[in-house]
Amino acid sequence: MYTLTSALKRLNRWWRSGAVDRDFIYSTVRSEFHAVARQLKKRRILAVVGPRRVGKSTLLFQTIDHLLKAGTKPAHVLFFSGDEPALFTEANTIGDILTAYETDILQQNLEDLTETVYVVIDEIHFISNWQQWLKSYYDRKYRIKFIVSGSSSTHLFHGARESLLGRMDTVNILPLSFDQFAVFHDVYRGGGGVLGLRALLPGFSFFDDPLGYAQALMARSSEVEACRILAGRVFNEYLLVGGYPEFFASDSILLWQKQLTEDIITRGLFRDIVGIYTVKNPELLEKLLYFVAANSGQPHAYATLAQTLGIDFQTVSNYLSYLKSAFMVGILDNYSTNIGKVVRKNKKLYITDCGLRNALLRAPMLEDGALGHIAEGCAVTAALAYAQENLYAVNYWSASGGHKEVDIVLDKKISALPIEVKFRGKVSDEDLSGIRAFCKTFGAGAGAVITKDTLDAHDGTALVPLWMVR
Repeated sequence: MYTLTSALKRLNRWWRSGAVDRDFIYSTVRSEFHAVARQLKKRRILAVVGPRRVGKSTLLFQTIDHLLKAGTKPAHVLFFSGDEPALFTEANTIGDILTAYETDILQQNLEDLTETVYVVIDEIHFISNWQQWLKSYYDRKYRIKFIVSGSSSTHLFHGARESLLGRMDTVNILPLSFDQFAVFHDVYRGGGGVLGLRALLPGFSFFDDPLGYAQALMARSSEVEACRILAGRVFNEYLLVGGYPEFFASDSILLWQKQLTEDIITRGLFRDIVGIYTVKNPELLEKLLYFVAANSGQPHAYATLAQTLGIDFQTVSNYLSYLKSAFMVGILDNYSTNIGKVVRKNKKLYITDCGLRNALLRAPMLEDGALGHIAEGCAVTAALAYAQENLYAVNYWSASGGHKEVDIVLDKKISALPIEVKFRGKVSDEDLSGIRAFCKTFGAGAGAVITKDTLDAHDGTALVPLWMVR
């Protein structure tokens, strides 16, 4: 007869075998795994947050594998998912599952634990009142470490900011950066060499200090040059397929793009966003996503978008915020020290993964006319990831009249870094005019240019190829 315990035993096969099945674990780990591992000894709840298909579930199983190899008793690791029908077909709660676990598996009351028990919950946002249950167990100070995942920042924290304030740490998992893609490529595609190039890159981020970053690369220019052709080939592949790790399990770009689109639309849109926010017109939400893909990087007024799509201003604003919370769309405000101008100015919209953009537009190969837009989107995504990690903001800048522009403005609170993306063979002096105008207007220091191949530094301005940016 079906019981909660029998369902849990099927999900937690390491209770019997002592190890995680290899089918659940990639041949390599994302760099974020180390951030997760560092949090395991802390009592605070750990949330792994990111869009669908980026490998959150795999990361959770890799974490379980790490715990078991470190000597954690198999029975002291409990895993279940919020969308597991065998557990949640009836009105079961997290409390019911933990009661069955302590009674039938631990055979020990949770309050009597002398060793830490790890409770790993995937897709937790599908469980009713999960915030209250976790708060209740956390505040009892049991020796339980909760590790949870969710597919959207808003899903995960909707209604939880107050109840879990001071109780939760977050690790964001986004589509692979090129730096991470290179690691997966060497493991799954072989050939070597790409990791050799990545090892030559400075130990700090381009966005920390572009000039120092460029100068460090120039000091090793002969070694970098030796890797250029291979790195360029792999980077072009990245611009086409993007950063979803499951690509490496596919041998057909067309099938991969079809699978990615169906997963994002069917589950990401119609299940997650529509279900959580009770969207009244899901077809318009889907249409808006395709519109952003086709017009990525273009400035838009919400009022104009509403008129184009035949909906009202507030619906456009809401729908875009939902897509942003699900990590599908990036939204950049125009940079200004005047908040009123920021609100009134047009927004720039981006699909946050180049592979998703290409899949939505049915583009199975890179076209020269689209490369600049794709590269700019990649640069914006890299800047957004850096800013999120450091609690900064990312904007663009357009002077009055639009005669001078800067693609990316990284607002570091006490300073602003203007960055242009010029994905072409040669960068001219005129290409720096937007940065100069920004620096003159806001009293900023020199900016930076993300290029296709040019590596240089002059007049305080760094020029670094996109495939070297980390």
